[in-house]
Amino acid sequence: MDIILCGGGDIGGAAAEMLTGRGDSVTVIDRDEARLTYLEEHLDIAVVEGSASSARTLRAAGAAGADAVIATTDVDEVNLVICDVAASLGAQRTLARVDHSMFLQGEQLDYAAIFSVDQLFSPDRAMASGMASRLHNPAAIAIEHFAGSGIELQQLEVSDRAPAIGQPLRALGLPGGARLAAVTRRGKAFLPSADTAVEAGDVVTLVSERKVFQSAKQFFCGGGYGRRNIAISGGPAAAVWLCRFLGKRNFDIRLFESDLPRAEVLGEKLDWITVLRSDPGQPEVFDDEHLDRVDAFISMRSDEQNMLACAYARRRGVDVVMPVIRHAEFLPMMQELGIEHTWNPRQAAAQAIGRALYSHAYERIDGFFNDTLELMRVRVGAASPLSGRTLMDLGREPPLLVLASEDDEGQPFVPGGDMRIAAGRHMIVLTTTSDADSVRTLLDAGAAS
Repeated sequence: MDIILCGGGDIGGAAAEMLTGRGDSVTVIDRDEARLTYLEEHLDIAVVEGSASSARTLRAAGAAGADAVIATTDVDEVNLVICDVAASLGAQRTLARVDHSMFLQGEQLDYAAIFSVDQLFSPDRAMASGMASRLHNPAAIAIEHFAGSGIELQQLEVSDRAPAIGQPLRALGLPGGARLAAVTRRGKAFLPSADTAVEAGDVVTLVSERKVFQSAKQFFCGGGYGRRNIAISGGPAAAVWLCRFLGKRNFDIRLFESDLPRAEVLGEKLDWITVLRSDPGQPEVFDDEHLDRVDAFISMRSDEQNMLACAYARRRGVDVVMPVIRHAEFLPMMQELGIEHTWNPRQAAAQAIGRALYSHAYERIDGFFNDTLELMRVRVGAASPLSGRTLMDLGREPPLLVLASEDDEGQPFVPGGDMRIAAGRHMIVLTTTSDADSVRTLLDAGAAS
């Protein structure tokens, strides 16, 4: 792809590194000559010095023939204008970074439509979404969050008290919007049929719209887990997004913010959580609040504060610690402290950009199965012989399960048997590894990207 990045700062630099690593042709526009020189020396990119909101600069960078123009400056309004100008010049796709929730929630105006933006993305929101997907289920063996924040794919071990044990799937009565995708039994994964009954110790792969996931998982976990206790240190925008993603029903959240005005704003905005004006990174506060008993401790302050707070939490016995680390030089130290997984808004934004750009192409989703089954994200091609057929009309050869799709407005959902396959539709598909090539051919899904 020919891609133009408008803004060579932290987000633009991370995106440039990700895209050049994929083999894309990348041009970066920025006013900062020193920043452009640094990027040009470290990455295989072209650079253009100037204002990215200028039609002359965008035209000189090749926006008229670009596959995508991505605005990544730290000013929301500038990014929207850049995309509007780029679209008018003929860019095929436009993506804009926005940090203010006003632009993302669309309560009053559809800013994306007004400014000709194909997709808005927020580094803080992307990072918080990833964090939430890790916290939503304590029994999850692996979690892959896809299709924005509306659908989850989780792997759960079937408990010995699960209601689903011994019952065929046809009689189970899973809620609409949920589907059992696969069963792994004694290390071997297989696609279930309507007559499949799970056993205690099986690992089931459950795909579900988030709104019904909690009720769907109870068929396999039994008994429920109760509300989980979460402590968050710091109240930036990412913390607000995280609280919203976690929701009101399944988590008891305490958010610690030492700045009084900010704490008061958070208390009004997030009225279902407890906001405390103190610093849990201080050992006396941590101990007085009994934070050693929480299910997860998240720190979103400075890198140094996050590192120290999470190290203390881990030392006091908290199993799940989630520090935000923005600078790579701290990562070796985190590993020495036994904290292997950290969070970074730059990397989250780059991943969001990658998903947006390549959602039209075939992509294998790793992390769930070894060699038996293959999970893939595809876009149905115009030449697919399955176009126009409903899911219930599909034969058993090759085996094919559509786990998630999108409606006419691009919103993700878990389909029923009456959904018709349509050219141009994005779908999450599961099949056997041996049949993966045949399925891709049937869906006219193209080559891997």
